[in-house]
Amino acid sequence: MKRFIPGGYARLAKRIVYENAWLRFEAHDIVHPTGTPGVHGVVVTPRASAVVLVDGDVVLLARQPRFAVDRAVLETIKGGRHAGEDGLACAQRESREEAGVVAARWFPLGVAYEIPSIVQEPVELYLGVGLTPAPLAPEEVERIEVVRMGFDDALDACVDGRIDDAVTALALLRARHALSAGSC
Repeated sequence: MKRFIPGGYARLAKRIVYENAWLRFEAHDIVHPTGTPGVHGVVVTPRASAVVLVDGDVVLLARQPRFAVDRAVLETIKGGRHAGEDGLACAQRESREEAGVVAARWFPLGVAYEIPSIVQEPVELYLGVGLTPAPLAPEEVERIEVVRMGFDDALDACVDGRIDDAVTALALLRARHALSAGSC
């Protein structure tokens, strides 16, 4: 039985190819919007949050090793939700674990899709301002360097390639817009 979805694809069958605590890889037998049959892979992860932490005219970023690209990446503070945790609670916990701070005020910045062709869940974006120290121990597998960078320099870094994480670039852009519009 074909099940059509808003994007025009029909999903015929699904099988789990691989699964661990952080992700599941599914193979879907499909019919493309053109009518051509095929197989498409989907990565399913827990919902995640990313937060732009602002301290005056400085943003706090995380530099951490990333396995798939085999190098350290400069990015916003972000991570996956725990069971029963909403997006804001995740952003607040990750801010403490990765940057050692808590924000006095939080503002939603919408969502971002990392790779919408294969990754199912969006990342919820937040802006945190009014920072105070409140460290939590990082996860056992994490090695994170907190980087303080001027906000304008961070935006320039998105342009010149020093920051090449797409979620980070979009989060910084939306945070700058929210701060400039005076909605924070």
